[in-house]
Amino acid sequence: MLYEILAKDTIYRFAAYIGSGLFVIQFLSSILGGMTEDYDNINEVDGQFKLLSKQAITGFMMLFGWTGLTCLLEFNLSGFHTVLIASLSGLLTMLLTAIVFRSARKLHSSGTVFRIEDTIGLEAVVYQRILKEQAGKVTVSVKQFTHEIDAISDEDLPSFTNVRILKKMNESTVFVVSVK
Repeated sequence: MLYEILAKDTIYRFAAYIGSGLFVIQFLSSILGGMTEDYDNINEVDGQFKLLSKQAITGFMMLFGWTGLTCLLEFNLSGFHTVLIASLSGLLTMLLTAIVFRSARKLHSSGTVFRIEDTIGLEAVVYQRILKEQAGKVTVSVKQFTHEIDAISDEDLPSFTNVRILKKMNESTVFVVSVK
């Protein structure tokens, strides 16, 4: 009885059209910046491999439907073989989608993260002169990147003076002294 229902193309058309429609919506949403889902939680929950996500389910529906239609209409396979092949292709799609998202989650870098605390003790060069107890600017190299940050000092420091950063005053300003 089940195979007789699945031998008709209605269920495959439904899955193919719904899956393809959801795929197009997800694709356009990601292109237009409308994705609000947190990618850190898509395929891992407490370190566990997550097979079911909306992308994986969409892929299953789309491939199950199109593969089922192809097996049924183009290759004239029986209902059993059509269900088997369509289900396997859908499950394979789910697995591959989960693997791709899990792999993508590992692609992160903290190389461009700048913390002002990392500058303490480093030498810098005054970029914009610093007047006594007024802010100027210094340039400093941290992890092979040059950063321009606000600086204050208890003495007047002209541009191009070498200084040492002694402490952090706030999230964007450091205290410097001249290096002699």
